[in-house]
Amino acid sequence: MKKRILLFILLVSWLFAPSSYASEAEVSLTIDTKQAGEKVVGTESITFDLVDLTAWCNSQNQSEKDIQQTWLNQYQNKKQFQQLIQQTGLLKVNAQPILTSSDGIAQTTVPHQQLGRNAVYLLVASGETGSKEFLPMVIFMPTELFNGSMSLYGKYQEIHPKESITIENDTNKPSAIGKQLPQTNTMNSNFVVGGLVLVLIGSLGLVYKNKNKGRKKE
Repeated sequence: MKKRILLFILLVSWLFAPSSYASEAEVSLTIDTKQAGEKVVGTESITFDLVDLTAWCNSQNQSEKDIQQTWLNQYQNKKQFQQLIQQTGLLKVNAQPILTSSDGIAQTTVPHQQLGRNAVYLLVASGETGSKEFLPMVIFMPTELFNGSMSLYGKYQEIHPKESITIENDTNKPSAIGKQLPQTNTMNSNFVVGGLVLVLIGSLGLVYKNKNKGRKKE
């Protein structure tokens, strides 16, 4: 009788073991930050966070490709994207930032399932100091568990600095009204004009005086 009970317990444990294992199992992730085998300048201190997208994906009637494109299209810059994540109410899975080793590789593990189904995660980078930034990536957990690690290869985009507006100095430009003469030339011109007026008045006086003399002689 005891043997039958023990056999029954073992049978029940064997039947329910796969689902229990799947819900508690973890998947290893390997994130390669290099491009074409070469380290990207400015990624020496890059770190990663993983955000749980499972519930969000459950509420969307989209394919995996559409979900990936949706989140990639939402990305403008890091500050804007972090604000978007907070506004959406998404939660991080990792308690501490995922660090990158000196060879440009970051490794971590994540639960295979969330909410009783295969999980979906959003990988977000931070800490780049160069001219390129690591783009966010949506990660779908495999349908079946396997030995080994999921290898992830990121993509980058150039960081476009804000264009500075240069205000030109107008002091060296010619005046729109016209070039003004120096003050000394203006004064000289005034003296010349005044002298001509005096000469003209004197000439008129002489002419008038001569006319008067001619009348007296007559």
